[in-house]
Amino acid sequence: MRTPSTLALLAVVSFAACSAPTADRAPERQVRQDGADIRYLDLGASPGESTDIVVFVHGWSCDRSVWKKQLPPPDGRRYLLVDLPGHGASELPERTLSVELFARAVESVLEDAHVERAVLVGHSNGTPVIREVARRFPARVRGLVIVDGSLRPFFDDPRAGEQFVAPMQAADYRERVAAGFLDPMLAPMHSDADRAEVRERMLSTPQRTMVESFRAVLDPAVWSDEPIVVPTLALMARQPAWDEAYRAYARSLVPRLEWRDFDGVSHFLMLDDPAGFERELAAFLASLPD
Repeated sequence: MRTPSTLALLAVVSFAACSAPTADRAPERQVRQDGADIRYLDLGASPGESTDIVVFVHGWSCDRSVWKKQLPPPDGRRYLLVDLPGHGASELPERTLSVELFARAVESVLEDAHVERAVLVGHSNGTPVIREVARRFPARVRGLVIVDGSLRPFFDDPRAGEQFVAPMQAADYRERVAAGFLDPMLAPMHSDADRAEVRERMLSTPQRTMVESFRAVLDPAVWSDEPIVVPTLALMARQPAWDEAYRAYARSLVPRLEWRDFDGVSHFLMLDDPAGFERELAAFLASLPD
């Protein structure tokens, strides 16, 4: 078993944020999958008006509102903000949650929104989700943006991750998750208001969603060494887990990888430095072929 830093372990279990007025006013769309409604927002340029279509994917125990500071989209861009199954406004299907199910949900949103190709942005555990979309539906993916997420598991043995699942299964799981995961992870956030809203959102996640979505990333099949061939941008909060050995591994897996470090930010770097996030996203979009 590798011995990851506290921040790296906490990076496995993150996502969420708060709703922005723009998002609140936007019409919510839905598509049916596995007997449950998947809800998403469709904002910005109308279909056919832009090649810069970006799909934002949250991670563990969060929802689309983590991207509130990226709204509204700049002129000419179209943004799709997805609530993964069991998260936010999306319904919890009877099927066990998995990375494969999440990836199919993203593809269902693309189909429902009449989008042929898009750039996929995944925060934290949204990283394996967008990677799975690229693996299963390569024609749909123009590029990937990894936001402080990992391309390899934190445990050599998936059973070691069960120690992190145990608190989520307890009757007082909200208190245990807050003390063991959330509060240490959220402490470095710049804004007290953002911190409070993220915490509230994450702790409102259904217990089954917490457990199953965490177990989903313990599956070794999620972390195959199959190369990622599309252009990929990694926006990372500088921390010990993303050391030179990890960067070398990431570059060996992703030949077309661009890497950008963010200093003085929390795991929720898009909330702490939205201007820097937008600057890097805009440059990446401009670099992509049509």
